[in-house]
Amino acid sequence: MIIYRLATDNDNQQLIELTASAGMAGEISLRIDRKPDFFSLLNMRGESKVFVALEDEKIIGSLCVSLQQVYIDGQIFPFFYVGDFKVAASHRNKGIGLQLCNELANYVVPAGADLAFLNVSKGNSKPFSFFKDRPGIPDFDNIGIFKIHQFLGKKRKALHPQYTIGASPASGEVIEFLNAHYSKYELGSVITKEKLESSEIFTIRQKNKIIAAMCLIDTMQLKQNVVTAMSWKMRILVSCMNAISRVAGTSKMPQLNEPVKMIYIKYIAVNGHDKQLVKTLVAHARNMVYERAYSFASIGLHEKDPFNNCFSRVTKVTFNSVGMLLSIKDNRSLIEKVKKGIPFEDYSLV
Repeated sequence: MIIYRLATDNDNQQLIELTASAGMAGEISLRIDRKPDFFSLLNMRGESKVFVALEDEKIIGSLCVSLQQVYIDGQIFPFFYVGDFKVAASHRNKGIGLQLCNELANYVVPAGADLAFLNVSKGNSKPFSFFKDRPGIPDFDNIGIFKIHQFLGKKRKALHPQYTIGASPASGEVIEFLNAHYSKYELGSVITKEKLESSEIFTIRQKNKIIAAMCLIDTMQLKQNVVTAMSWKMRILVSCMNAISRVAGTSKMPQLNEPVKMIYIKYIAVNGHDKQLVKTLVAHARNMVYERAYSFASIGLHEKDPFNNCFSRVTKVTFNSVGMLLSIKDNRSLIEKVKKGIPFEDYSLV
C-alpha cells in the first residue's frame, strides 16, 4: 500500500537517495546529489513543504513547493515554486506522480496564493501531463525559454578602462540597488538581507554610488551535479579542452564521476544594462572560478533578457529550460503581464 505524507527531517537520507537515482540524460549525463542535507536548498528557496510517497516505509516519490515573494508589474506577489518532482523508476506509470500533484493541490489552493511556477528541461514534457486538465485548476502557461549559461573559468583578471570592482557587504544600499533592478522583471526576486547570506557581493561605483552589482554563491555544500556519462564526442572535446587549458588560461572541464564545480551568478544588476560593465563583472566571476580550481561560472537568463547580448563571443556551454506559470485563480491579466515582460528565475536554487 502506498501512503502520502509530508516529509520530516528523518527522511533526509531517503530523499537524497531518491534525488540521486533520478539523473538527467544528454550529451553529458548528470546525477544530482543533495548531500549532506536535502532540506538546506529548500530553506534557501523559502518556506517549503515536501510531499512524499512511501511503500513499505520506503520513499518512492517526492514533490516540493516553496513560498516566495516576487515582483509582477512592480508589485509584490506571493508565489509558489514547484520543484523536486521525482518518482522512482521502478514505480513510474502507476499514478504516484498524479497523486503527489493532488497532495500539492490540496495544500496550495487553500493557502490563498495565486501563482505557481514549474521549471523543466527543454524537451521534457512529461511533468506537464500531471498538471494538465485538473478539475477547477487552469493549465500552466509556457512563459518562454531560460538559457543557463556556464562560462569557463579564466586566468586573466577582469579589467575595465574606467572602473574597478570592490567587495561589498550586504548593506541596505546594495539591497535597494538590486531591488530597483529586479522589480522591473516579472517574477523578479524580492531581495532581502537573508537572501544574500552566503553570497559574495561585488560592486562598481561612480562618484561613490553603485552603478553595478553582482552576487555570487557557491552551492557545492548544498548540491552537487556529478557527471555520470558523456557521449564519445563530448569525451573527446573535454579531453582536448583540458589538454590545452594551461596554455589557454582556462579552467578544466569536469571528468566522469566528478562533481561539476561551479559558482552561480545569483544576481547581477547594471545601470542601463551597460554591456561593458556586465562583461567586466562576469569576467571577475570567471577569474574567481579559475583561481579556485572550479569549472564554471553559471547564470540563468530568460531568452528575452538583454544581458544575453553581452555573451555572444564568450566561451560557454548553454542549457535550455522551459518556464511554466499557473494562475490558480485563472487571473489571465497577471499571466499576460509576465509573458509580455522579462521573467526571472534564480537558478542557484534549482
